[in-house]
Amino acid sequence: MHELGITENILSIALEQAQQRGAQRILKIRLKIGEMTAVVDECIRFYFEILSKDTMAAGAEIEVENVPIKVKCPKCGKTREASDYNFICPQCGVLSAEIVSGRELYVSSIEIE
Repeated sequence: MHELGITENILSIALEQAQQRGAQRILKIRLKIGEMTAVVDECIRFYFEILSKDTMAAGAEIEVENVPIKVKCPKCGKTREASDYNFICPQCGVLSAEIVSGRELYVSSIEIE
């Protein structure tokens, strides 16, 4: 359900940027969404279609790059993907507390005409 508010913000950012550049239409919006955000791509697309109706973003494609959780081990310094939220380093067995990626949630670019 939190995707509704997130989608409102995505649309607002895209419209503002497009208007500042004198665009007539938004063709594509690229997003980076980290695994830890628990944001569901399909929900973003669903709400976007409804919210963007009658705006210059109507019909725009939403392209999502899902960013996996990566952690860095404080002992051996290795960075690895933490699949299934496993934060224990397989090399040395230490809890990897430094999250390197997976919390992203932003508009990375928009295509306009």
